[in-house]
Amino acid sequence: MKKTISIGIIFLMLIVTMMGFGGCSQKHIYEDETVSVNEISKRDVDMELYVREEIELGKYEPFSGIYLGAYVEKNKDINKDILAFEEIIGHTQTFKVFQYTLEEGLSSQEILKCMAQRKVPYIKLLLGKDFDLVPLYRMISDIKASYNVPIFIELFPVSGRLTNPIEYKETYQRAYEVVKKYLEQSVVVWSIDDSRLYDMPLYYPGDEFVDWAGINIYVPQYKNGMRYTNDHVEAVDFWYKSFQKTKPMIISSLAISHYSRVDHTYTLQDAQNKLGLFYKDILSVYPRIKGVLYIDVDMEQVSKSGKEDYRITSQKQLVEYMKKIFKSEAFLEGIEELEDEKKIPVFMKYSIVAAQFNSELYLPQKYMSILFKKIPLSKLGMTQDLNGDKFYRLEDIGKYAEIYYEQQQ
Repeated sequence: MKKTISIGIIFLMLIVTMMGFGGCSQKHIYEDETVSVNEISKRDVDMELYVREEIELGKYEPFSGIYLGAYVEKNKDINKDILAFEEIIGHTQTFKVFQYTLEEGLSSQEILKCMAQRKVPYIKLLLGKDFDLVPLYRMISDIKASYNVPIFIELFPVSGRLTNPIEYKETYQRAYEVVKKYLEQSVVVWSIDDSRLYDMPLYYPGDEFVDWAGINIYVPQYKNGMRYTNDHVEAVDFWYKSFQKTKPMIISSLAISHYSRVDHTYTLQDAQNKLGLFYKDILSVYPRIKGVLYIDVDMEQVSKSGKEDYRITSQKQLVEYMKKIFKSEAFLEGIEELEDEKKIPVFMKYSIVAAQFNSELYLPQKYMSILFKKIPLSKLGMTQDLNGDKFYRLEDIGKYAEIYYEQQQ
């Protein structure tokens, strides 16, 4: 007998068979999409991440605002007078800057005059070749007397001639303890030339021996017979991020040449642009820089071989430009000592590499353990790459911390 299969049964079998093939097809599509997300859609994103944190104020660190100061001791054209500098430049200076040497010294009368002019003494003390502390003891003897006033001492700035970091740190640490013993109201500034910034880990004496951190920046037109070029923003950025959590900071020397005797050319517009970079652009981005000291000197008045003229006061264009800048309320006129406010909120700046999955930004897990220890990770959107590394959604992090960011081009 011949068996027959109804059309309905055949149709049902076809449907079951097609569903089986459909299931396999869907599985392949899902797996392909997973690979696509992790390998193709993920890309690295360089960014500056700003995180609001509470920090301890340093000694005489203002809650907000910037101290100004100037070195005019070699400027014969204004009679080495800080008040004349102020009148020309259009703003009161908090600091009068001195450089202490055994040859010239610094008398108590000069400190008294500085006080009478309502300025805070800022003394740069260079380290001798033999690491001798005699200049330090002589300086303390010269100025101690019976005065109990704020005084800033830039102790042994790290310059190009230093080559022994171990002996330097030991000498600096002893000197710090001597200063603190005899000058109770002193603030000790550790500083480094911008040309030595990447040697900083070798020469830094430790947080317990530093009150403020400084950077010394000279911008000549020529150096060693060659046109001088330097990425000042990159240098300041590296220095700032090294201290933003622990120390108030000061640009402890700033000198920008507008005339060089190497080729006898004036570059006033370039000098003006650089003044704007340091007194406007940089100060607006790095909020814990609390001071700028200008070195208003023609190097020919310091040495016969001096080639660069760094004076602002000698050029009307630069004077008028700085007068406009100093109209900002950000620039303070006197020293501040806060009694009640011990902490301030500051947006800390971090250079990081984020990850973008599709259109969303994520932070690698390593940043979470450093920057956001108190945020519950279980509350954040998380994804993983093929290596198993975890990433947390930046938008979710913003629900638990005050942050903002700038993507780098």
